[in-house]
Amino acid sequence: MNVLICEDIGYEAELLADLIADSGFDVNTTIFNNAQEALAFARSGVSLDVCFLDILMPDMNGIELAEKLREEGYMGFIVFLTGSSSFAPESYRVKAFDYLIKPAEPERVKEVLTELFKAKKSADKGGIIIKGAGISRMLLFRDISHTEVIHNIVHIRLTDGTVHKTRATLAEVGPKLLEDKRFIQCHRSFIVNMNDILALKGNSFIMRDGTHVPISRSHPDAKDKYLNSIQS
Repeated sequence: MNVLICEDIGYEAELLADLIADSGFDVNTTIFNNAQEALAFARSGVSLDVCFLDILMPDMNGIELAEKLREEGYMGFIVFLTGSSSFAPESYRVKAFDYLIKPAEPERVKEVLTELFKAKKSADKGGIIIKGAGISRMLLFRDISHTEVIHNIVHIRLTDGTVHKTRATLAEVGPKLLEDKRFIQCHRSFIVNMNDILALKGNSFIMRDGTHVPISRSHPDAKDKYLNSIQS
């Protein structure tokens, strides 16, 4: 799980990061002491599962940062760091998952992380419904490797090698996939799941099944999004 902490008081940010590291969960944590820097990091295309945001920060507070993140498409979890629970009405607007009273207690941090992992596992059941040969079926996002359009038919290749076809355009199927942060469009005919990319070679992604997916000049940000995702 990839975690961002935005807390303007350095030692409090480090304390929370240490508690998360000691919780026993598999977590990668990035710390920022400035909301603008945290926002820029999120905008870079990194994969973020959870943002721990301090409520009281100068220039841009945690509520305002959360609103910016939601406005720009962040669909992950938000946990607020606060001295009291009086901010609750504002937290509803940005669909906050929970909050931690500072200074955070080890057991409370572990409790929140436990619930976050449960929620993430449940959220990973999302997918897309496709129609083909008179049959409608649900394909889970996590099982999709990449899609390719050939003669107005979208070919959806799964990680197990099977291919499902649906008569549609990428303009119809694409937005549903791109709502999930794992997917990026790298070509007018291709969308790939970054989790199934084995390597980046020149102007192609090499998928785990050996398929070379081209990266076109019209999608120059695809490489950066992928590189940011594997560095986070």
